[in-house]
Amino acid sequence: MLVSVSSLINSTLDPREIRERTITALTTLLDAEAGSLLLLDKETGELFFEVAIGEKGHRLKQFRLKRGEGVAGWVAEHGESIIVNDVLSDQRFSYKADKYSGFVTKSIICVPVKSKEKIIGVLQGINKKRDFFSEDDMELIKSFSNQVAIAIENARLYTELKEAFYATAEALAETIELRDPYTGGHTRRVMTYSMIIGSYMELDKNQAEQLRLAAILHDIGKIGVRDEIWSLIK
Repeated sequence: MLVSVSSLINSTLDPREIRERTITALTTLLDAEAGSLLLLDKETGELFFEVAIGEKGHRLKQFRLKRGEGVAGWVAEHGESIIVNDVLSDQRFSYKADKYSGFVTKSIICVPVKSKEKIIGVLQGINKKRDFFSEDDMELIKSFSNQVAIAIENARLYTELKEAFYATAEALAETIELRDPYTGGHTRRVMTYSMIIGSYMELDKNQAEQLRLAAILHDIGKIGVRDEIWSLIK
């Protein structure tokens, strides 16, 4: 399963797919009822549920924990891994998430997720189905934590690269409009209308991105038109 997750991370750039499959695999290998990945919001310092697998997991997407709050918040604040096989006996446990989701937490195993030695979130398994979470489980979830950190870092780099690519494409489009002020704003309008039409056509994510790029670059050939021809047009 670890090899499978590693192969997945190297075969796709879809961060959502990577994270969900990773947490699903983790939950299966831990023999846990649920699993989740919480990431730190850089602006607020709060933890939010990026992925939550298991019964009632979908209800946690809008829930947030303050840094230091609950077991996950404690792990994020101290950077230490922890096993709590009886949450009722641990004062660090918070019932807020359970009250919000309707899920009943009995035991937790939780580790920090680090990128370049900086804590960016936590990974946790909840409710061991048989027996208790063990040190073997801890080694396993730590391995998954490393995989998740790689996936998040790859996704960040890919997003930055894509944004830079689109910025370059839009700069080229603006260059065209500088040569032909008559069509000022034309490219942006074409892109807006194209995306609206694309949404009605229910294009998938990849098709929508291709449409957006095509709309931005549809007049790119004008860059090669000689200045004397532009002067005739004007």
